[in-house]
Amino acid sequence: MVVGVVTVALLVGVSSTAPSGSRATQSVTGASAVLPYFGLLPAVAYDANRRQVVLFNNRGETWLWAKNRWTQAHPAMSPSGRIGAAAAWDPLMGAVLLVGGQSYADETVLKDTWTWNGSTWKQVGPRTSAPPGGFMLAMTYDTDLEAMVLVASDIPFGSPIRLWTWNGAAWYQRNATGGPVSPVAVVAFDPVTETVLAVGARCSTSYCVSETWSWNGAGWQPSRPPHEPGFAFSSMTLVYDPISGRLILLTIPPTTAGPAPTETWTWNGQDWSWRQTIGQQNAVAVAASPDGDGGRVLAFEDLARDFKTQRIDAWKWTGNSWQPINGSSASG
Repeated sequence: MVVGVVTVALLVGVSSTAPSGSRATQSVTGASAVLPYFGLLPAVAYDANRRQVVLFNNRGETWLWAKNRWTQAHPAMSPSGRIGAAAAWDPLMGAVLLVGGQSYADETVLKDTWTWNGSTWKQVGPRTSAPPGGFMLAMTYDTDLEAMVLVASDIPFGSPIRLWTWNGAAWYQRNATGGPVSPVAVVAFDPVTETVLAVGARCSTSYCVSETWSWNGAGWQPSRPPHEPGFAFSSMTLVYDPISGRLILLTIPPTTAGPAPTETWTWNGQDWSWRQTIGQQNAVAVAASPDGDGGRVLAFEDLARDFKTQRIDAWKWTGNSWQPINGSSASG
């Protein structure tokens, strides 16, 4: 198993991996720049009905990526600005589901649930039965169960996790006994094993050892693969690749200081395989189906160095490697 340093990313750069030396860039200089502000721990998901990536940041802004362009949405209703909210596509509701997080303004823990219908946000479900808020949430849609599955981690690390499912109207807490302990960084439904895969960790005072688990709707089982990726808390994303039929994990390698490049790992149902390392900082990816494409995983890297120069790199996964998305441009 790989040992990773205990760090929480202060700025989530949304990146991917690509062949060495290749880069796709949206770069706009000056106050007229029209590129999203990623900020601290943004929520990112793919809207399958409207074929666009949805990004919600700690300023309370909603940004959309479609046809290689970013545009800012101006919904009539919106969640408050937050960090660390969980977001995923809910096919039963036909909407992106956004859950919880923590207020960026006053660090209030948020226990609300929202849907994005392509034009505005709508608060749904009773708050009285909502999962715990905070920024240590991981969520995915379970195709077999036909429900959203959310895992909430607690501090101190080593505490029991909490498991919830969403049926389109309300949240229900499930038994999580016998599974991973806090923290769990990412979850995704694995169609190969027909289970929810979770990457968690066993942590000491100075480092964490990554662990892989699966949940079949009734109980947890340790996967114990021969290889484990580095554990990177909020600097990890896990999505399904419709091209290869495998899960893709983006994480940062064990490091002691400074920004780290992004590692790409794939899961075949039994073991993790390391694929590529590129980029300059942290990574977030989304499973998408762009126009004219049968399915794709997209990823972005925010490389802004100050408020005068904005730069976002965009990539697509071919099933074997990352390639830059050419022709990206800022939209007005």
